[in-house]
Amino acid sequence: MYRNYLVAALRNLARNRLYAGVTIAGLAIGFAAALLVALFVRDEFSYDKFIAGHERVYRLSSTISVNGGEPTEGEYTPTMQAALLRLDFPQMETVGRFAAQGFPPEVKHGDVSAAEQSVAWADPEFFRLMPLPTVAGDLAHALDAPDSVVLDRTMARKYFGSDAPLGQALLIDKHPMRVTAVVEDLPSNTHLIGEIFPSGRAPWGVMQDHAYDGMLNNRVQTYFRLRPGASIAAVRAQLPAFVQRRYDLKNAGDVKLTLAAVNIADIHMRPALRTQFTKASGDPRVVMAIAAVGVLIVMVAAVNFVTLMTARAARRAVEVGVRKAAGAARRDLIVQFMGEALIYVLLAAIVGVALAELVLPAFNALVQRRIGFDYLHDPSLAAGLGVVVLSVALLAGAYPALVLSGFRPAAVLKGGIVQGVGGAGVRQVLVVFQFAVLIALILMAGTIYRQTIFALNEATRLDKSNVLLLLAKPCTDNLRDQVRKLPGVVEAACSSANALNVADSEDTVSVGSIHKSVAVDPVDYRFLETYRLRPLAGRLFDPNRPGDAAYGTQFHQPVVINETTMRAFGFASPDKAVGKTILWHGLTDFAIPEASRGPYLSNAPSTVIGVVPDFTFGSVRAKIPASIYMIGPRHGGQFDKLALNVRLDPARKAEALGGIDRVWRRVGEGPMIRYFVDQFMLRLYVDTIVQGAVITACTLIALSIACLGLFALSAYTTERRTKEIGIRKAMGASSSDILRLLLWQFTRPVLWANLLALPLAWWVMSRWLEGFAYHVRLAPWTFLAAAAAAILIAWGTVFFHALRVARARPVGALRYE
Repeated sequence: MYRNYLVAALRNLARNRLYAGVTIAGLAIGFAAALLVALFVRDEFSYDKFIAGHERVYRLSSTISVNGGEPTEGEYTPTMQAALLRLDFPQMETVGRFAAQGFPPEVKHGDVSAAEQSVAWADPEFFRLMPLPTVAGDLAHALDAPDSVVLDRTMARKYFGSDAPLGQALLIDKHPMRVTAVVEDLPSNTHLIGEIFPSGRAPWGVMQDHAYDGMLNNRVQTYFRLRPGASIAAVRAQLPAFVQRRYDLKNAGDVKLTLAAVNIADIHMRPALRTQFTKASGDPRVVMAIAAVGVLIVMVAAVNFVTLMTARAARRAVEVGVRKAAGAARRDLIVQFMGEALIYVLLAAIVGVALAELVLPAFNALVQRRIGFDYLHDPSLAAGLGVVVLSVALLAGAYPALVLSGFRPAAVLKGGIVQGVGGAGVRQVLVVFQFAVLIALILMAGTIYRQTIFALNEATRLDKSNVLLLLAKPCTDNLRDQVRKLPGVVEAACSSANALNVADSEDTVSVGSIHKSVAVDPVDYRFLETYRLRPLAGRLFDPNRPGDAAYGTQFHQPVVINETTMRAFGFASPDKAVGKTILWHGLTDFAIPEASRGPYLSNAPSTVIGVVPDFTFGSVRAKIPASIYMIGPRHGGQFDKLALNVRLDPARKAEALGGIDRVWRRVGEGPMIRYFVDQFMLRLYVDTIVQGAVITACTLIALSIACLGLFALSAYTTERRTKEIGIRKAMGASSSDILRLLLWQFTRPVLWANLLALPLAWWVMSRWLEGFAYHVRLAPWTFLAAAAAAILIAWGTVFFHALRVARARPVGALRYE
């Protein structure tokens, strides 16, 4: 009996190759898409779980609120904190620090030299609390010596051409370091950043900078591993007392500080302070939404299967009638048709898995991951795939089996017209569901794209076009002036790390009885003009006014403030703020030698000379902070830090870039590191871009599946109505009347899909946009465009079949059986 069922299934598949191909293709595309989405979601939730004993490894984060301002959570802690934790918490088996180097150092061996952005300093204890897969050397003690360094496999091969260059020397910023171990390259699903790990004991390393030893100067990441059996709840309960005991907050003003211990497996899903050197954090809500989209893709493919199987039910009516007349029970027929459904689904699954493997490299490039797909050696993945295949076969095959097995033999064998009970209505509902998913995905993809473009352009409120960022340590007057003279260079100015949102420095600013925490951003003359910022009132810094650079003295050092600062201190308008005096502490000028350094300024007065619009180099997820801009500390012709900002003439860009290269070779230090500012800011939106790419890919897949199903359904529907259309034309209906009739039949479910999808998509995207302090509005035109796009897609899919039938001669249609 079962052999007969198999033969009948294969014969039916061969006889209806077009519909079988469409059905299998739709399911295969759905399976492949859902599989890739599942791999992405699993990767998102598997961060750092490759580390042995990750359940006992935690990182401390700090949340600081100053003068009643918004609490700021960050992953950095003071350099001194690790030593104090070892003294106060016996539950901690190991404590270690980790610090990414803010400015890429020059790394050199022989003729190979580069500015490496993945240098991360680590305590000797770090690899004991967080063991990584080792290629060579004793990782547990690899960083005990101050001149030791650990490389990953890629860096070992890059500089030494070997996987185990133990004992060989590597120059880091001209300091010799000895390679003591090599580890495997870090996987993409880790929050850690690093390919070169110098010892934190190096006297010239970032962890030994005692200028940052204050308990509110957060500079490193601090990790600890609990002893076996120790309770993290007990550690968390003791942290408030630790803050009170070890942090001297009495003279720090209105500062509130809390510490939190976060398991490393949870770090990725907890957005922290975003800087140039931290990875993009995940958002569990967005990841679950992407998972839901993957489920919807499979459901759309299954709906496609059900629609096509039930639409062609009448073609199997005679077969069912004969089998029932020969004594087959309905249960037997259900088994037969469920078996056929399983064959379809299995074939689709095989094709889908093969398609996923082929597409995986491109998908990894799209989402910037290294996701593996080894279902033969991954039992959980293989089991999940098997469950999905069986579930789709049972759920999608059940309704067609019930419809096909429900035909009455007497009606079928007499040659009457056979229709599945409720078949047409169910197919309408299924088409509505398919297009509702498609419309929602179109809106989601469109909104994410609009928000990304807004975040990179309008929201920053900067003219970043054709501005080059040249990292220089330090940015000297000589470098700036030589670059400024080059043909094709419109403007050039130095800037601090604070001004570019790469570092953060705040101070308490007072106006009368109002005290606020304000970001302090040292800049150079012409920095604001380089980004074409114009004052709303007052003026900008003028190199012809020496008093504008009166830093570190008791004079009224001029400052420029932004609109947020103006509002924070109650000034009614920019004009009202100009000329007012503010009091702030000032910053100690570490560039000036100790003997000539001025006193630390307490409540030093400054005069507001101008107000500029709010702008940011940071993420639009956070509000633009209240900021003051001042000419930074200078000594010996050096600016305080970091970068040269160069505006280029777009017509002479190539000439200007060549000139900058020549100037750097004469006066620059180390390898050149440069970005266009647009590229520099892309780092803040990698997660949003990846989300948009995944949603867009899912939208295209849902579109292809829906179009495949609608194409086949329209072919069958127009075929079934051939005689009806012939009669209509014989009674005087024109081809355009017939075309409108058929198009309207497929337009109605799309209109219902719009009514279902638009409110749901509006609610989902409204919630997503709430994660941004500045975001686009959900404009009505985007909803109208998505609705119109769905209708046009439906029309375009069915137009060929509808036009062919509408233009057919009535005599041929009336003879059609």
